[in-house]
Amino acid sequence: MQAERILIVEDEPVVALDLRQTLEEMGHQVEGIHSSVPSVLAAIEREQPSMVLMDIHLGGARDGVDAAQEIYQRWGLPVIYLTAFADDRTIERAAATKPFGYLLKPFQNKELAAVIQVAHTRHQTECALAASEARLAIAVEAAELGIWEWESQLDKLQGDERFNRMLGGALCHFHTHLHAFLARVHPDDRATVEQGLNQPGFFSCAFRALRDNGEQATLEMHGQLRPLPGGHREVIGAIRDITERVQMEEQLRQASVVFSTTAEGIMILDEQYRIRSVNPALSRLTEYRESELLGQLPDSLLLGSEARPPSYAAIAASSEGYWSGEVCARRRHGELFPSLQHICAVRDASGKVLQYVHTLADISAMREAERQLAHLAYHDALTGLGNRYLLNDTLESEIARAQRNERIFAVIFLDLDGFKSINDTVGHHVGDRVIQEIARRLTLQIRRQDTAVRLGGDEFVVVCPDLHHAEESLVIAQKLLKAMDEPVQIDTLRYNISVSIGVALYPEDGNNLNALLSAADSAMYEAKRQGKGRYCGYLPTIAARIRERLEIEQGLHAALAENQFELHYQPVVDLKRRSLIGFEALVRWRHPERGMIAPDQFIGIAEESGFIEPLGRWILNTAIAQAAAWQQAGAKGLLMAVNVSARQFNDEQLVDGIVTMLARHGLAARQLEIEVTESTVQEFHRSKRIVDTLRERGIAVALDDFGTGYSSLSLLKHLPINRVKIDRSFVIALPGTARDAGLISAIMQMANSLDLEVTAEGIETTEQAAFLNAVGCPAVQGYLFSRPAPASHFTTEWLCHYRESDSFQVNPAA
Repeated sequence: MQAERILIVEDEPVVALDLRQTLEEMGHQVEGIHSSVPSVLAAIEREQPSMVLMDIHLGGARDGVDAAQEIYQRWGLPVIYLTAFADDRTIERAAATKPFGYLLKPFQNKELAAVIQVAHTRHQTECALAASEARLAIAVEAAELGIWEWESQLDKLQGDERFNRMLGGALCHFHTHLHAFLARVHPDDRATVEQGLNQPGFFSCAFRALRDNGEQATLEMHGQLRPLPGGHREVIGAIRDITERVQMEEQLRQASVVFSTTAEGIMILDEQYRIRSVNPALSRLTEYRESELLGQLPDSLLLGSEARPPSYAAIAASSEGYWSGEVCARRRHGELFPSLQHICAVRDASGKVLQYVHTLADISAMREAERQLAHLAYHDALTGLGNRYLLNDTLESEIARAQRNERIFAVIFLDLDGFKSINDTVGHHVGDRVIQEIARRLTLQIRRQDTAVRLGGDEFVVVCPDLHHAEESLVIAQKLLKAMDEPVQIDTLRYNISVSIGVALYPEDGNNLNALLSAADSAMYEAKRQGKGRYCGYLPTIAARIRERLEIEQGLHAALAENQFELHYQPVVDLKRRSLIGFEALVRWRHPERGMIAPDQFIGIAEESGFIEPLGRWILNTAIAQAAAWQQAGAKGLLMAVNVSARQFNDEQLVDGIVTMLARHGLAARQLEIEVTESTVQEFHRSKRIVDTLRERGIAVALDDFGTGYSSLSLLKHLPINRVKIDRSFVIALPGTARDAGLISAIMQMANSLDLEVTAEGIETTEQAAFLNAVGCPAVQGYLFSRPAPASHFTTEWLCHYRESDSFQVNPAA
């Protein structure tokens, strides 16, 4: 490959440096890196590179297309676009600058090397052709040239009649001084003419000049400087009027289409439609040697058997005399490729057809880019499955087809269970690979006629057309459920993934796109509600539950803003002394229209939606404020227990937030007890750090619902908690059987040996209280002593009395 002196124009430093390294590894010399039009134009003047690699997006008012146009006009250097722009407007502007290549980012190094090599070859060919044209013009068109000479000593410029005629004068000799002649030259071109007149040896230049009638002409001047004695100079040369040619070239330039990777192939045909001449680009494009093409009919070698252009005779007979269009062409070994072809009839002065010029350009890259863009528009980039646009199109077409054929089809909605925890714990890069594996399994399980799409995140939809009966959809759902049951292996780790699947049928569950998707989505949420890792068909009652859930979820934010939440407090009693220890704070929602909403109706939704965090902060602050108010009223040392959700517990700001609230309300840290469930603290190392920090700040930690988790003993061994709360499910059967009694006794013995406080929940009968007292349970709470009630139900006198009393009884107001 010929080494080039290349100038890089790129406004992204990282991209530019990477490109520089790539070019240098290819053996090229990089003359510099620039990011604006003024700097690159100055660099070309200074460095004189042999080639420019141009990004279209540049800083400043002018972009790469503007720069390329000026570079071509001023220096004729080959410019190759390396850009991410592929819109029609940008390509049209770029094409007008006659680039030597157009590569879309990202591209392969071998593509870049190929484009540079093609640009080099094309530039050399064009330069050689320009020089050849100049020499040929002097030899062939001598009779059409104006002859002139200039002698520096006398500053006399003389021209023959043709010279004078080119400037619009009469058919006589032309005499003037150089400065008078230069005054007629366009200001932008004067320096070029002056440089030529002072350049040793032969020179050639084109310039614009005014004719006598005020019209502008373009003239081409050729000359050679000859030194004279005394340091004087004499220049003798020829000039010709190229105004018409320049106008024709401009028209051709505006009409031509420049493609990104290869030059147009050109073949010249005689009046019998046989190939008489081809350019090198045609041989490269078709893989035929020139000798194999000469004398042949293009139809027999180069054109596919499908759509063909009009016959050459038909083109010649048309009023336009030319034809352009896209045709499938054939290479030497039979490979077909799309090509843009142009055929033009060339006539003599009498109108007789002498030749045909047939050009073709390979637009495979353009069509492939269009295909990829179309694919990306309708497919998910991560998994290759369809996206929402494809889903909409598929559903609309399937609905129309099902209506015509009176058939049914299914929409299956899949959602991964617990996928968010994978992203949160091991990162999105692992989560993406899990999604890709799920997509792969999905593709393997569905039928050939089914369509699988990824809606985004961890949600997928499968459209199953042409079902004979509804049960077929459930069979497909079972297959998908089973396929997802196998753990996903990512590097050395295995992740257990399950899915919840909802199934909706057309037309039974919906007769339009939105209704079907909504029904499938509702069925999926019902599958989650029933325990996840299962499938569920759509039922109208499901939709009602989903609507209710949505109403609750949407109403939570308004409830907090409008003070619809309130805390109720349930006393915690010293069972032996029958005195008041403190309270557990329990949230209630007093809805203005639906009345009191129980926590089990909205806490789970708040957890899933993320609303539990602002709600939890409100609960903590309100409970601490109430405990401080009771303390100031005289009820000293009451303990306030507050439940903390898993989301709150994992918040890095939890401890600092609690300490701030305690300081704000003036409550001692020892009077607050944070309750967490066993499931909340399963991530041991993180949980231990948080519990240690709470304990260091003097805040007690209790393990709520003790005994209902699978790792209680392990947690008790490692976590420095203060208290366990025996779940009411163990208390309700007391005194019950020997097994029931033995279980409670065992918990008490274990707690005593670990020096843990114990509270039993859900005490409703005196028999339960008596049994717990007998086994040494120190603290209890339940309906036997008091239901949860608003703070106003517990008077200061009552609190102070039972804080010290040994005869606790049910609060009458509660």
